[in-house]
This record gives sequence, structure tokens and C-alpha cells, in this order.
Amino acid sequence: MYIRVSFKSDMLMRGVNAHVFLPYHDGYPDAKRPYPTLYFLPGYSANAEEISMLLPIRRYCTEHGIAVVIPDGENSFYTDHPERCALFSSYVGEELVRVTRELFPCLSREKEQTYIGGISMGGYGACTNGLRWHETFSKVMMLSPAIDPQDLMNERVPTLPSTLFGAWLGDREAYLTSWMNPKHAILAAREEGRKLPEMFMCCGRQDVLVYDMCKDFAAFADEHAIGLKYIEGDGQHDIPYWDGMLEAAFSFLSGRKSA
Repeated sequence: MYIRVSFKSDMLMRGVNAHVFLPYHDGYPDAKRPYPTLYFLPGYSANAEEISMLLPIRRYCTEHGIAVVIPDGENSFYTDHPERCALFSSYVGEELVRVTRELFPCLSREKEQTYIGGISMGGYGACTNGLRWHETFSKVMMLSPAIDPQDLMNERVPTLPSTLFGAWLGDREAYLTSWMNPKHAILAAREEGRKLPEMFMCCGRQDVLVYDMCKDFAAFADEHAIGLKYIEGDGQHDIPYWDGMLEAAFSFLSGRKSA
């Protein structure tokens, strides 16, 4: 079942939309309630409608019995900026979860059945917010994540404005020791004795945007025994690659063996 919802966001101080997929009444056996739920974050330049239309989210929602909620990310990198009423981290990590649970009582309230994921910029947002809102999310699913935006915005991508990093992630030196730096956030969680979320990441070897940073993050995860499930193969930074990886990604979330 597909539903598009609109509501007034306190965190963004305006009306917002979200696309919701429920594993109910779609030709597959209905999933057992309450539904495990994935909050799925679009990448840079994409919105929820584009992701909903171009990827077979509805199929994997019903096959794996996982509800999916897709908000718009608006090129925000899912960070908080109170000075311009743009609390995107708080929106996806707290408000969106609370509102959708109120609207859809069929969604699970349990941490162990609540996940966050995303593509590219959304994969970065899933990692940082999965760690920041650690009492809400138990699993993080990342498809070709821009896991190190400092590297991505270091004049490697001519189409990105030079001011973008500062606009969304602030001072570069301060970033290194903030929750917005995935490596720092992971090590800080370890020092505090917190259990890390289970993590899945995939990336195509021909992905010139993020492959190197994903390999580096996978090595970091291996060095610190984080337990990241990492898959790489042929593919670029595009819809065909992500389409081909959804089975493995949803299998990670549901605990089933992928085909």
C-alpha cells in the first residue's frame, strides 16, 4: 500500500510531505503487525517522489514485511540549523518518526524494529542520524553513501558550490570532532559504552564520487571491529546500481538470506 502524507513540521516550520509504503493489501501475504519500519533518506538533488517512482521500494516493502517512510531531504545533509529553521536531523530522527507512528498505529514503536537508511547524501545522513538518535534506530542501511562529505566537497565535484560544506556542516575543524563526522561519532559511542547500530553499506567500484571514501570507511570499520556488512561490485552512482542492491539491503534489515 502506498500513501502520501502532508503535515506541518515544527522542526522545519512549514508544510512537508512524506511517501509511505505499508506491507498491506498489495498482492503479497500481509505482514504481521506492528511493521518494522525503515526511514529512507534521498540523496543530493533527489526527492522522495523520485525515489518512490524510480526504485521498486513497494515490492521490497511487501516481500520483506517492512514499512518504508521517505521524506524530502532538500540537499540538507540531514543536519540541524536553527538559525534558518532547518532542523533536518531533528526532523528525520525525532519528529518524522513520532508523527508517522501517530498517523499509522501499525508501525512498530520498538527500537529493534526501527531502521534508518539512504542513498548517497542520504546514506551519510542515515549513518550520522542513526548514531545520533541511537535510542530510536537499531540498524543503518547505506547505499553508496557520501560517508565523508569533507572529501566530497574538497573541490572534487565541480558542480557543488565551494560554500556548501560550511553551509550545512559548519567549520571544517569543528566537524572533525562533532556528531556529523561518522568516524568520530562511532568512536565517541564506543567510549561512552553505547551499543552501535548494525550497519550495511554497498558501493559500486566504478562510482567515482564515493567509492574511495566507502573503501576507507569499510577499512575503518574493520580496524575498530564495528561489524559493518560491506558489499562492493560493479556499478556506478546511479539508479540501476541501487536497484540491484535493494534485495541485499532489505535482506539485511529483515534478517533473511538474499537470493
